[in-house]
Order: sequence, then C-alpha cells, then structure tokens
Amino acid sequence: MSKSAVTGPKTRSPVLPRESVPATVMRGPSIALALGGGGARGLAHIVILEVFDELGIRPAFITATSIGAVFGAAYAAGLSAALIRAHTEDVLGQRLDLARNLIAARSDPVHKLFRLFSLRSSLLKPETLLEHILPSRVPRRFEDLAIPLAVVATDFYAQDTIVFSEGDLRQAIAASIALPVIFQPVIVNNRAMMDGGLVNPLPFDLATGRGDVTVAIDVSGAPRVDPRAMGPGAVEAIVTCSQILQRSIVLEKLKSSRPDIYIDVSVDAFHVLEFHRFREILAAAAPAKDLLKRKLARVFESHTVPEVKPVPAITDQSQPAESKTRKRRLSLPLRSRKDKA
Repeated sequence: MSKSAVTGPKTRSPVLPRESVPATVMRGPSIALALGGGGARGLAHIVILEVFDELGIRPAFITATSIGAVFGAAYAAGLSAALIRAHTEDVLGQRLDLARNLIAARSDPVHKLFRLFSLRSSLLKPETLLEHILPSRVPRRFEDLAIPLAVVATDFYAQDTIVFSEGDLRQAIAASIALPVIFQPVIVNNRAMMDGGLVNPLPFDLATGRGDVTVAIDVSGAPRVDPRAMGPGAVEAIVTCSQILQRSIVLEKLKSSRPDIYIDVSVDAFHVLEFHRFREILAAAAPAKDLLKRKLARVFESHTVPEVKPVPAITDQSQPAESKTRKRRLSLPLRSRKDKA
C-alpha cells in the first residue's frame, strides 16, 4: 500500500473549494557568498552581511579567506550582522583589553623580535587571539554551523591551497588568518598552514555551483598613497607586499572568470593593520552596501520563479503523519588543490 493510500471506509473525494487551491508563491535564487581577505579592511564584511539580513536573504553557502573567514564563520553560526557588528565594536573599542589580549597571544616575548637570531619567530599565535575576538556562540566544529562554510589556507611547504570544511573550525580560521611575520604558522596534520590570501584571497571559484548566484566581496584594496612618507617602514613593506600579491591574484582570476555579483569595496585609504579605525572602515563600506542591495534586487527580480506548493493528500484522521525530510548538509573534505589535477 502506498503512502498516499487512504485507510478506512471508501468515500467520495470532496471537491476542493477555490480558496483551497494552492496559491503560486515566489522563490528567489540561492546565494553562494565569497568573502575575501584584507586585514583591517575586511571589517567592511560586517556592513556587507547587513545587506542579507535587511533583505531577508540567507546564503546557502559561504567560502572565505583570512579575515573573511572570521566574519564568515560568525555569520554561518547563525549570528546576525547586527550582533557581529556590536561584538566587533566592543572588542576593538576596548583598546586596553585588546592590547592585553594581543600580549597574551604572543608566541615569544616582544623584545626577542628585535634580536637578530630571533627574527624567525612571529609575534602572535592566531589560535590564542581567536579565543579573544570570536563571539562565544561560534561553534568549535564545522558540522555545528547553520550554513555550510569552506575556509581557505595555504600549505607553506607544499605551496598549495588547502580548503577546510569539516572538523576543527577555529583551527581552520587560525590557519587562514596566519599572515606571515605577524602570526606564526598553524600546524595541521604535520603541515604548516598560513594565510589563505597567499594562494586564494577571494575564493569565489569555490562558491561556483554552490548556489544559483555567486556573490564575491573584495576587500583587498590597493596600497594607500601617503605623499608625506618617504617610503614604507619595514613592517609596512612586508605586510603591504602581501596585499599587493593578493590584489594581483584577484585581478588575474577576474580575467578568466567572474562571479555573478562582484563588489570591490573602497577601502584603499586604510592600512591592513589599522583595526583601531574600525568606525571609519565601516562608514567607508556604506556605498558598497548600497551597491550590493541594488544588484541583489535586480538579480532577484530577474531570477525569481513561480513555485507551486504541493497539495496535501486528503486522508482521514487515522492516517499517521509523514516524517519530516532531514536537511541535507553540504561538506567539503580537507583537500589539496593539486589532488584534483
């Protein structure tokens, strides 16, 4: 006997009144979101995430690099953009506490950095710093996220891209943000992992096929121009060179393929380490927020399709209700991009 069979005495099926005919509802396209790296410039991602909340859109998939992984994980955990903004402003606004947390995250005493034979040591442990800056509601494992997430890191010795999508979430984020010199590498399965921006600073290619529409948010920016400066200092030169590399990678990727929606946030005026200017960075991202809203509105107008809800079977009261269909979870194994060749 099929599930739709009716038990009990046979009766004539009633004619459904016009009001009972299922109405046509509109279904929008699913969104796959890519959040790029850019240091402090990546604070602009918070403003971008506000767009999805204000439009009532929930991304079906998120892929992220570096600081994009920090905010991508928080959003994938189910936190609203408003809560993420409030938490970030609270953390960055308490400068004394932030300085204390940075000191606690040191891999070696700061004075050793100035000794010739201690320059191999980096300043911060990314895992320790994450414990201070991530919202407590962000889970420990990918499997507990509300939205599937893929985080990009770099295998230093293999010179390869590594994609994390299961297992230890915080370890993956720590690896993705481990900018050379500033952070020490994260060791995962005896492999030295570093900043994902070194190989894939805007991973919209990983979002392709994960949704009907791919949205990529670029916060890499260009090196800021300071006419008063005679030249960059040592630390600024090292960090900025990394950003130049990342920007070049993004521009080359865009020549071969483009996401459906590409937003280049104007954050060139800010150095990648200027987290103390968070309010200015958030304000500077406002035009990009408006642009994304308009583009998403146009996409939804052109992609929205009619969807008819199925008519429930007419049964007697004795028929047991069908069990709910379990949600399907998307997952990517930790893999090397070279393995796919």
